[in-house]
Amino acid sequence: MKVEVTIDHECWYADLNKPIDISLVTAEINSPLAWYVPPIKIFPVISDRFIGSVQKGGYVNFRNILFNPHGNCTHTESVGHLSMEIHPVNQVLKKYHFLAQLLTIEPIQIDSDVSEFEKKGDFQISMKEIKGKINSNVEALIIRTTPNTIDKKSRDHNDTNWPYLLPDAAKYIRDSGIKHLLIDQPSIDKEEDGGGLLAHRAFWNYDNEIDLSRTITELIYVPNNVLDDLYLLNLSFSNLENDASPSRPLLFSLKQ
Repeated sequence: MKVEVTIDHECWYADLNKPIDISLVTAEINSPLAWYVPPIKIFPVISDRFIGSVQKGGYVNFRNILFNPHGNCTHTESVGHLSMEIHPVNQVLKKYHFLAQLLTIEPIQIDSDVSEFEKKGDFQISMKEIKGKINSNVEALIIRTTPNTIDKKSRDHNDTNWPYLLPDAAKYIRDSGIKHLLIDQPSIDKEEDGGGLLAHRAFWNYDNEIDLSRTITELIYVPNNVLDDLYLLNLSFSNLENDASPSRPLLFSLKQ
């Protein structure tokens, strides 16, 4: 099935039968970890009256799943991640398809301490690495960081001090009209920043407003054979009433 996408008054087409899945598999083994949460746990409901496992003699598989969306899987979050008020991410989107741009960025390693939390050795993405590269037509920006090794699919990110966005980069992305920001790290912010979450705040313009039009998706993985280009993005996630929800972003190549 093909759908038409208009870019600069020209017609492009996306084949919905050929998705590129940029989400990570969520399972009990070989899944990513972050924020010091335990690995996801999937286990059958077992009581005196019921066995929720066919292997254990039950009629059906009937399992509980214990996980944290921020630390165990690809997830999409709303400004409710920061706000005192509850703003569930499942109430944010009014549509689920967006013109998106994939941009591969090499974070820059700093050679001296900048502040209490920006330390020598950090890998950062500043506005300089992004400026002038965002297509004016897109609503979503997908950042693939280098090196882009396959171990990102199952990496334990705890205590790794992953690459992060500086506030000026997050603000520039927002000011460029981006509504949905996706990245292949556990967070757009530094792992340990004293709770500042400065890039999150810059992208959502929080505490100045409650921006219910923008989302951040973290812990994605974009294979190296997917080229930097424009794509149709389907941003789907579970109808879970929480600041963040497990998500499965899909890309579709565009052709004329």
